[in-house]
Amino acid sequence: MLHADRRRVQRVMLRVHACVHVSLQGTPTTLETTTMNVSSAGALLILQKGLPVDCRLVLEHGQSKERVACHVTRPAREMPEGFHVSVEFDSPAPNFWGIAFPPADWRPVD
Repeated sequence: MLHADRRRVQRVMLRVHACVHVSLQGTPTTLETTTMNVSSAGALLILQKGLPVDCRLVLEHGQSKERVACHVTRPAREMPEGFHVSVEFDSPAPNFWGIAFPPADWRPVD
């Protein structure tokens, strides 16, 4: 796991309802999801099934209905509430979540 200081972007704990549009075994499928945390570059999703690394998908924001192309960045982790699936946007979408993120050099006070 990456050390917090090595992360490229700030993550914010935020629950957002969303839909994942993905092709599973050649069949277009829509999965309901909720975020665990979000960043300007992607999110950690809670899904009822895991998705493989590099899986291509479209993430649809539950409120704005905006869509962004993504891919799965690491193996899904099975947890009591579902599978934790990390996704990264294919291209920058800093306004996708509708929130302002801390600046890149921001550090919490020790």
